Amino acid sequence: MQQTKALSLLQPWASLVIMGLKKIETRSWSTPYRGLLLIHASAGKAGKLVAENPAIKKHISNFKELPFGCIIGQVQLTDIVRVGELQLPDDEIDKLSLEEKAFGDNKARFAWLFADAEVFEEPIPATGRLGLWEF
Repeated sequence: MQQTKALSLLQPWASLVIMGLKKIETRSWSTPYRGLLLIHASAGKAGKLVAENPAIKKHISNFKELPFGCIIGQVQLTDIVRVGELQLPDDEIDKLSLEEKAFGDNKARFAWLFADAEVFEEPIPATGRLGLWEF
């Protein structure tokens, strides 16, 4: 298998990304990389309380049934821009997750823009890493 770039995210955000519902991930850092990006659901359970939010619960009914510690899908990383430079129409802003809106005030962060989300039929067990990593 050819090495591919991967990004680890906590649940429920990892699942929301590969479902195509979360199209922006904010990070404190950028990368020149653009292209195919595997999404790894980390083993951490820190997002459990967030998963109880009704906006998330309507898409992910049971946090405990989510996959953890594995690659669950892929997206295209199309661009990265500073949050302060992000230009979105009002209807797109209305669709942003609570996390994306919360980070919106921090103009120093970077918005990673995703497209073409795809869920894998079978998760691939993997140990994640910080930053962008090779799988």
